[in-house]
Amino acid sequence: MLTVGVNTLFFKSVSANIKIFNKDGNMKKIRLAQIAMVLVLISSACGTSVPASTPSTTPIPTSTSTSVPPTSTSTTTPPPATPTLPSNADATNPCIGAPAPAQWNHVVVLMFENKKYDQVVGIAPYITSLVNKCGSADHWMDSDYKVDGSKDGNYHSKPSYATLTNGLSPSVHGLVDDTYATKTDVDNIYHQLSLAGKSFKDYYEAKAGGCGVKFGADYHDPIRYYTNMTAICDQHDVPLSTFMADVNSGNLPAFSIILPTNDHSMHKNSISSGDTYAQTILDPLLNSQAYAKGDVAIFFLWDEDSPIPNVLLAPSVVPGSMVSIPAGNPVSHFSALRTWEEMLNLPLLGDTNLAPSLLQFFGKPESQGVSP
Repeated sequence: MLTVGVNTLFFKSVSANIKIFNKDGNMKKIRLAQIAMVLVLISSACGTSVPASTPSTTPIPTSTSTSVPPTSTSTTTPPPATPTLPSNADATNPCIGAPAPAQWNHVVVLMFENKKYDQVVGIAPYITSLVNKCGSADHWMDSDYKVDGSKDGNYHSKPSYATLTNGLSPSVHGLVDDTYATKTDVDNIYHQLSLAGKSFKDYYEAKAGGCGVKFGADYHDPIRYYTNMTAICDQHDVPLSTFMADVNSGNLPAFSIILPTNDHSMHKNSISSGDTYAQTILDPLLNSQAYAKGDVAIFFLWDEDSPIPNVLLAPSVVPGSMVSIPAGNPVSHFSALRTWEEMLNLPLLGDTNLAPSLLQFFGKPESQGVSP
């Protein structure tokens, strides 16, 4: 407002002087010179107002550099929110005792058949090497036993696959033999996964075609057991030949079960040939980028003949570790399902809440410290 007032007075003065000049020609040059001088002075006064602010702003860069030194940036930068995931876990060293992931994103289950623990571990060279490199439980019970370890019956394959996926004893879920056509309406992990919006697939060793495809172990395919999965069964029951394509394309489901035929799962074939076949399935997975990320847990299980063989694999597993015998209820198929549900943030089904969890065996996240 002050500048406007000065300029207004100046223009009034100039106007008055011009009128005088018109009446008095002798003083015209003098008056013009005076006006010129006034113009210069006012112009200078106005001009100095712009540079005048410059000195007051020039110290600002200096004060900024002194109040925020470069070193303060590096010291105040927060650490990454996600722990660094292992990159050197592979088929040679599949378990390295790395920090467990903050969230498990994939559970892979490979199912074999009809052997006791000491028939395989210590006998089959590849599988024994996995036990030594990763971990195992030498007291794992099948579905002949209830969650508390008491006897439920004498069952074969299908009842154990059902218990693994619904958390109930065969006398409760009703699938007590290997009859292909029998089904049950009990809740199951596939239904849980569907409700949670998580991906899942059973990979069977046969041609494409979904849940209607017959193959030499089709009664081992548990997604086919459940009446609440019938409508969507085909899209989640796929050939094993597509498994590694899903792994390598970043489409590994949250939950998957690999189901070889009886000619490869030690059901009909020798332990030696089954051992070789297991390596053809597991080594490509263990050498994948998906596994090296550290959020894939692998459960290599047998269906029946307690204590069953088993291998537990993940980069976070401490090499050569063994699951300790719990004081209460035994490690069993109920424990497996409970651990899968805990890893994938699903509610606990059936009697799994009474089974010992194996989650801690797979290590602790980096924020909690690495398991010894």
